[in-house]
Amino acid sequence: MSAILVLAAAATSLFSSVYGAPQPPTTKQALQCVIGSFTGVVTLPGVVVTIEKVVSVPERGSYRETGNLGFPQTIDLLPALCAVTVRVTNTSDVPSKPQSSYRFGIFLPTEARYNSRMLTVGSASCESDGINWPNMGEGPHYGFATISTDNGHNSNGSDLSWATPARLYDWGYRALHGSVVVSKLLIEHYYAKPIARSYYSGCSTGGRQGLREIQYDASAFDGALIGAPAWDTVHLMPWISRIAVNQLNGTATTNGKLTPTQMSILAAEVLSQCDRQDGQTDNIISQPGQCNFNISTIVCSNPSTCLTPAQAQTAMGIWADYTVQNRLISNGFDLSSEDQWSVYFGDDTTLTGFDFDYERYFMYNRTSYTWRDYSDPVTVPDSERINPGQATANKFDISAYRTRGQNKKSGKILMYHGLADGLISPRSSLLYYNSTMAAMGTTLGDMRSWFRFFEVPGMQHCQFSNRYNAPWDFAGAGQASALRLLPTLGVGLPAVGDGWSVPGHLNDSNYDALAALVQWVENDKPVDKVIATAFNSDFSVYRTRPICPYPQRATYVSGDINSASSWRCA
Repeated sequence: MSAILVLAAAATSLFSSVYGAPQPPTTKQALQCVIGSFTGVVTLPGVVVTIEKVVSVPERGSYRETGNLGFPQTIDLLPALCAVTVRVTNTSDVPSKPQSSYRFGIFLPTEARYNSRMLTVGSASCESDGINWPNMGEGPHYGFATISTDNGHNSNGSDLSWATPARLYDWGYRALHGSVVVSKLLIEHYYAKPIARSYYSGCSTGGRQGLREIQYDASAFDGALIGAPAWDTVHLMPWISRIAVNQLNGTATTNGKLTPTQMSILAAEVLSQCDRQDGQTDNIISQPGQCNFNISTIVCSNPSTCLTPAQAQTAMGIWADYTVQNRLISNGFDLSSEDQWSVYFGDDTTLTGFDFDYERYFMYNRTSYTWRDYSDPVTVPDSERINPGQATANKFDISAYRTRGQNKKSGKILMYHGLADGLISPRSSLLYYNSTMAAMGTTLGDMRSWFRFFEVPGMQHCQFSNRYNAPWDFAGAGQASALRLLPTLGVGLPAVGDGWSVPGHLNDSNYDALAALVQWVENDKPVDKVIATAFNSDFSVYRTRPICPYPQRATYVSGDINSASSWRCA
């Protein structure tokens, strides 16, 4: 075993011993939103808990944390609540690893609204971090006491230069786990009663965080809503770099770089050829894996109307699985993902930002690293060996979570992924699902009793649908707050909804995946479908459609093709 893995194992053991002993809630003095209500509550060996700020927010009030680089937005239309900011410093770490230090926030609804449930909200990506107050703002509307962590750093944009050994471990797993443990103690003290149920909601890096915590501590959550998880960090990040290398090599040698014009041409042709694959021409590619796409129809020498042969080769490489020495490293993207590819390309021919900062800061701590230093047979094994922050969630046997829970009920996972996702391949989520089933030696039928995976045709990464306008809103992680924040994103559209659930179907388990998860956990009501919604430009409802648990798909029966009632899962 390498020295890094030995240190990680030692840290895991010590971290569990530090945070593992729960405390009963102390006698309630008063439900007061003041620092004194939280000071001195948590006394864990080797852990210093500091209450940084406590703010009382009125009904329909707003909250914003000044200086939060990752999530600077103002969250408005909140229910009355108490906002608490906490710093945790772990001073009892292994000697060779710097101490852990991170912050987290808590939204505590009024006693009348509080439903004795806790919701942990994940972050958004590996580069933009800070306390995720916007997504936290959804939870109190349901009645959840809601928390989120800054993962040990405060950054924005494509900045990965924050990476230090301590911060990487906090980002990888320590900050989320510690925040959950300490928050439970603070919440139980504040309300003077135990938390009845604990839930999780996160997408992308947030999805990875949830899966990583479930693998680390089976008692953390009763139910988890996991979206488009970036669970395979050690392979996903080199794959992103490989995409960028292909672009830069194409620029330098064979005119193979895909420009925005070419990606738009490509996406339009994919829609033209693959839309009807499922039997319906509805501007939604429901079965991208079944489409036999012929790229030669748009290959010519005129870059304003088609792709060059070299550009076509670049595109085919992005769809293809990434293998090194005949070993699968990462899944390629699905057909219909083309509109998001530009996120990983950029305009800078040196690509000094996100694409190679993983190698530059996470792996080698070498600022001189450039794309020309990338090498498949070297970079990939190095990434696997180093596993920055021990972030990768690949301990697929989660039997402890499967058998956990009150009255021996299993923990539940509802995982989803947009099939038009151009940032994380939806095939990677299917790989995770099948790998978990294989590691646990179970059957699909048993998996569906506690873990269900939903593919969302036409949805991009975590939310929205570009040219397809496919139904995508089902209260997945951050979807409601994204609708509320549209004006601040400069897209020229009005805000819609109150920042939680699905407009017109608040807390309706038929339309709201988080509400459906609660019903599954607490009332043994399996999630057989969730109705997703697409909006017109004025945010009236354009169409609805069910999303279905794998291996089922939405199948048209009869009636209005834009109405969910005309479809069934089969």
